[in-house]
Parts: sequence; C-alpha cells; structure tokens
Amino acid sequence: MTETQDFSINRGCDYRLRFRLVQAPTTELGSLSDWNVRFELRTTRGGSVIATINGGISANVSSASDFGVWDVDLTAAQTTALTERTYFYAFRRIDTGFVDVLAKGKLFVETY
Repeated sequence: MTETQDFSINRGCDYRLRFRLVQAPTTELGSLSDWNVRFELRTTRGGSVIATINGGISANVSSASDFGVWDVDLTAAQTTALTERTYFYAFRRIDTGFVDVLAKGKLFVETY
C-alpha cells in the first residue's frame, strides 16, 4: 500500500529526504540493499516526469537495509531549478518485475 505524505521545501536549499517502509517486506522480494529506488517529480498528477533522483539505503540509520530506510539527496542546484509551485512526487522501486510506488504526495516549493 502506498503511503501519502505532503511536504514543503525552499528553493536553493539542500535536502536529504528519508523514506521508510511501514512494514519490512518478506524475503521473497530480495535484499532491500539491492533495491533500485528513485524519486520522481511531475508538474501535474499523471503528467510527464520532469526530474528524477536516485536514492540509496540510508548510511546514517542502523539496520536500514533490514527495515527499508532510503535517503534521496536534493542539491541546492536541483531545488533552485524548480519554480515556486506545487509538484507531485513519487518514491518508486524501479527493479524489473517489482516496479512499484512506495510513497507519493505533493511537494510544495517555496521561496523564502
């Protein structure tokens, strides 16, 4: 089941987004450290993807690969390229045979 979470960021700032599974998956889905995950941004729900950033198992969380905790780093250059508006995001597993949306929501980009 996809978890929905909306959040805001400021243009021109660095961010580390942290995503976690609500429940660790069964072993039949493979080692979580082998999962390929990606953060995608769209200007409209169901529209074309305008930005993709790959994520990885969090190096700062103990047992992250056991419980499913991933980090996605947004750089100041990437957030500066966004205009002030509402975007739609998805955090997805992109492995062949296991493509799925793990989290989705709205991302509000603001200028401070």
